[in-house]
Amino acid sequence: MFIRLTALAMVLLANTCNQKAVKQDIASIQSKRWALTTMNGAKQEKSPIWMEFDPATHRFSGNGGCNKVSGEYQLEGNEITFGKVISTRMACIDPQGNERESAFLRMLSDRTYTVKFEDQLLQFRDSGRVAMSFTGFKKAATTK
Repeated sequence: MFIRLTALAMVLLANTCNQKAVKQDIASIQSKRWALTTMNGAKQEKSPIWMEFDPATHRFSGNGGCNKVSGEYQLEGNEITFGKVISTRMACIDPQGNERESAFLRMLSDRTYTVKFEDQLLQFRDSGRVAMSFTGFKKAATTK
């Protein structure tokens, strides 16, 4: 009986610690600007693509490389779901930039990913594989 109660207490304690860690991770994710470093397994050298998350409105914003992007997101546990993704419609000078931005927007449109977060690295995983990874930076100061 004592062993069962001890085991139950340990499971509950571990679950509570895990929930606190997830909440801290979410706060860290939402306090940074995230620069795209890989997409579909391909490195994105000096990528102009970035995202920021606003927990108050459950919206994200950023730059797809040529255009401003934004949309909705829902973060529950270790899953993030994106929806209602929009962007401005300016063409990139570079055709590869257009292709990269289109691929990025497709990967966000009505998609759910498992989130993996470690320090300054954010990954969106799909069926265990890394779909996109980002490096975190301090958000730029905003003026009102």
